[in-house]
Amino acid sequence: MCLSISLKGQDVVYSLFDQNKTYYNPALTGLRPGLIHTNFVYRKQWINFPGEFSTKHFNLDFKNYGSSGFGLFIFSDIEGESLLTTNSFGGNYSWRGEISKYSGVFIQLGVKASYNIKEIDLSRLTFSDELDEIYGPIYGSTYIADRNRSDYIDFSVGGMLSFKSYNLFTNQIGLAVHHFTRPNTSFQGTSEKVPIRLSFHAQTEYNTQVFSLNRRDKLRLRPALVYEMQGSSLGSNQTANSLMYGFDIDSDPVIGGVWYRTLLSENSDKNYNALIFKLGFRIYSQNNKTVYNLFYAYDLATKNYTKYTRDSHEIGLSMSISFKRKFKCYNRL
Repeated sequence: MCLSISLKGQDVVYSLFDQNKTYYNPALTGLRPGLIHTNFVYRKQWINFPGEFSTKHFNLDFKNYGSSGFGLFIFSDIEGESLLTTNSFGGNYSWRGEISKYSGVFIQLGVKASYNIKEIDLSRLTFSDELDEIYGPIYGSTYIADRNRSDYIDFSVGGMLSFKSYNLFTNQIGLAVHHFTRPNTSFQGTSEKVPIRLSFHAQTEYNTQVFSLNRRDKLRLRPALVYEMQGSSLGSNQTANSLMYGFDIDSDPVIGGVWYRTLLSENSDKNYNALIFKLGFRIYSQNNKTVYNLFYAYDLATKNYTKYTRDSHEIGLSMSISFKRKFKCYNRL
């Protein structure tokens, strides 16, 4: 019997970009000084598809009043009735360089390091030597796997430029390279390297002259796009390309958005497209130092889908805590 187990695929693509910014680019770690920000996101992919396709992601980041930002994250992904599971944990670090404090121009560079555990449950697989021509799987398999677990360390790097224009728009443009060390994830001692993923994102925030629902703050518009490439050889016909773009409307305390996702391939007839509808609510503590956010996103496939791959759901919970900078006073003698 000749058997080869090869499990390679595209990284998880989220619909809630703002709640997963550090996943797309470690340079987005700690954007606001004096703010501790936490996010938990649960994504259920293709709810009618047989088996379990779900992802959980928790991240925490903050920026001190210097030039450094720090972050921690935990990631868990399940594919195909627990056939393949991936669990990761790690940390982020970002450094900010001020270009012009007066005009609000700065850059941030970031790095992410993670320890990853990928496991496969071979008891859920049926091998060819278990099959009888008439009665089906009635025999025991003689196949013995080298291992059912792969442990590896992974790294990502990124950069981001933030600037303001016309005193109305706050803009962010970033680029990140994930898995640039190409760790080996094989279960059989062969070479199965993680394909490199390239992420580009651009977002702007426009403060309108219209009041939000709270009648205190101004309504804000946030158009954005995220473009990603992933493959062993970027730019080849084996590369998976995806584009997601849309806008959010922030009318405090309610946030809504409409986005569109498409897979870009040479044959447009095979592209999987989906509309994304997002709704969120914001709750403030009594002293306004803590802000809670609840988000929900619904993916509705519009092209090249089946009854099993039409719907996906995503839920996000976040909390932001402000802390003041402490100053020490010394008596001069």
